[in-house]
Amino acid sequence: MMIKALRRLLFPPRCASCGVLLDDAHNPAPRALCGECLVKWDAQKNELCHCCGYPASDCTKPVPMMPRHGIEKLVRLAEYQPQRSCVGNRMIFKLKDKESAELQAFLASELAPMIKKQLLILGQTPENTVLVWAPRSKRAERERGFDQSRGLCNALARELGVQKPVRLIRRAGGRVQKMLGQAQRRKNAFSAFEAVPEHCAALKGKCVILVDDVVTTGATLSACAAKLRPYKPAVIIAACVAVDVPSET
Repeated sequence: MMIKALRRLLFPPRCASCGVLLDDAHNPAPRALCGECLVKWDAQKNELCHCCGYPASDCTKPVPMMPRHGIEKLVRLAEYQPQRSCVGNRMIFKLKDKESAELQAFLASELAPMIKKQLLILGQTPENTVLVWAPRSKRAERERGFDQSRGLCNALARELGVQKPVRLIRRAGGRVQKMLGQAQRRKNAFSAFEAVPEHCAALKGKCVILVDDVVTTGATLSACAAKLRPYKPAVIIAACVAVDVPSET
């Protein structure tokens, strides 16, 4: 904590939404937003979900294709509308485009209490939980120099106090999901990932949490779940920063 506080003093973090310097550089607690943007972010999380009518951050309903591949719940902080100018979208754009330990830690601290609540409901514990991230495409990782889902997953593991996340392999040659239609997304995603037996052998009887930054159709996390189900986890849930309004599949 002292190292974090010193780093904040030497390199004051900026708001992930508006870019202003944060005013409490001495505070080691995860923070990525200024006071004004934090108020707007809290309001965005409380906007009503399109599918259940409750605040978006209270909804755990998976998008339509997820249950058939074993995902029981989908924890999210907000809904995602790519063309909208809002705090949540600006955080997501920064998360994807620039590696930020501060932002990853902040989002993990927001997700962790919601995940713990769902673990309690499902009769699971952090000690019996394994995190798995959905790997970024190799081309995107080369271009950006990092994998935002891996960073978020590692921050979430630290926040929950669970073991080191399990790694899936992203095969080379896959296409970028955001450039594809729904049917193409499904086909591309299910051919893109591979579970490595030595990484996944310990998943039997565990609660698996699949982590990604944004869920659109659910194809990516559904593909990851399909690769993990042969290892017989007790339950699979998903967690992300935001969920796009899904189309019917």
